[in-house]
Amino acid sequence: MKRALIISLLVAAMGMIAFVGCEKEDTTGRPTVTAVASQTTDNPSQSEPVTHNTTLSYTDCHSSQSKGMYDPVVLPNYDNGVLQIAIENFCLTCGVFTVVEESEIDAQTITVNFGVIYESQANCICSIDVDYSIDNIKPGKYELIIRNRSTVIYQEEITCE
Repeated sequence: MKRALIISLLVAAMGMIAFVGCEKEDTTGRPTVTAVASQTTDNPSQSEPVTHNTTLSYTDCHSSQSKGMYDPVVLPNYDNGVLQIAIENFCLTCGVFTVVEESEIDAQTITVNFGVIYESQANCICSIDVDYSIDNIKPGKYELIIRNRSTVIYQEEITCE
């Protein structure tokens, strides 16, 4: 009887630890991770390839109680040759992770593929905020396609002026 009570208490304690481990406190000073890279794209309308510098930053997981789990909100903004893309509520599995991206740019389409590299995962879902920018974008109309792994989360025509 005593052994069954101890095992039940241990199981309950482990369950509470796992539950609390997925709920991260939402603080105003959430850490932000930033990565800077550059890529060169061939542009058939120009004789030389174009180099695009990119910046990717993202927050740690939000507390699911404070922001809830919603569809991602994508907010593109073009200013002075730089396309800035803010994504709120970008969902992923909890754990220790690194967000990575790969973009493809041509005369009519800008495609950004986001992925996540996990060091460890937990059995829960969280949302983060992502800020991404690409420079040397010529003014014009583009089809902006944003993917989370292979799933399209945003596809709209944007005007860069």
